[in-house]
Amino acid sequence: MYDAVQFFQIQSLRRHWVAGTAFVGACCFAAVAFAAESPPWAAAVGYTANTFSSNFTAATVDLANSGKSGFAWYPWSLYGHHANTSALRINADGSITLMGDTTGPNGELVSATAAHNSAKFVGTAFGGGAYIDAEIKFDPEDVANAGSKGWPSFWALPIEGSVLQDGAQWQGQPPGYKHAVEADFFEYLYLPYKVPRNIYGAGLHDWYGIPNVTCGHGMCAQHMQSQEPKRITPEGTDFTQYHHFGFLWVPATDATPGYVRFYFDGQSMGPDRQWSKFVNQPPPPTNQPWAFGRLDQQHLVLILGTGPNEPMTIRSVNVWQASTSNNLHQ
Repeated sequence: MYDAVQFFQIQSLRRHWVAGTAFVGACCFAAVAFAAESPPWAAAVGYTANTFSSNFTAATVDLANSGKSGFAWYPWSLYGHHANTSALRINADGSITLMGDTTGPNGELVSATAAHNSAKFVGTAFGGGAYIDAEIKFDPEDVANAGSKGWPSFWALPIEGSVLQDGAQWQGQPPGYKHAVEADFFEYLYLPYKVPRNIYGAGLHDWYGIPNVTCGHGMCAQHMQSQEPKRITPEGTDFTQYHHFGFLWVPATDATPGYVRFYFDGQSMGPDRQWSKFVNQPPPPTNQPWAFGRLDQQHLVLILGTGPNEPMTIRSVNVWQASTSNNLHQ
């Protein structure tokens, strides 16, 4: 966390950053772009390296499903489901419009995917903490008309256990006992449930257990408290225009708690979620101070997706970190 002096510095810089200098000329994913300006709240925790900066072109999106390295984005291909690439429309301005996932998991593009190489993946998964941001627009009317068959979303799964199937083992537990934290940066899922249009969801899920055994069906879960994931934007927010959706992740240390904080257009969307350092304590994580701390051991695969007949357009995705040293990249 930052102190009072840092807080006031951040407030003074916030308006300048949101005004638009941060993403001017967002580069392709050919190299790390250290010159791009770090948001002040990310810089305050040492995240000044722009380790991922992508728009959407034939050079950054593997529309041919080649599975080759060098792309920023790959079509979703997880858990036996495969994105329909004809539902991905690259626009002339470097944005992309997702026309909707028809397979079920609400994912169409991922920053890393399985591959037949020695690493067993291509792309990038992010570890060690980060500030992650995407510019997104969509029409809430489309979501209202579609009901709850998927929804506009920007989220992440650990590469351990998703792309790399054998990487989610909970140390000290029986073989096949998995442990992974899902991070949801933005989900426009409340409108189908008749809540105000200016609310979206963002939170964490701590998944664990032997699938279909420990808890009978699927995986066990420690979710954030029922009201925690609701992020309330200003009344009258127009989601048909671009907005920044951000996620700040600071890992725990022996002396300080870890936490995540969510942002909308540069304003924090509370509450935060904190945890103490996770060192493979035994399950369950329910109500434990280290619940969600497994996140600090993971590497996040970024995911963009939406439901059928609910088009979502993304203009840029950026990640700031202290360095690339904790990332996985092929």
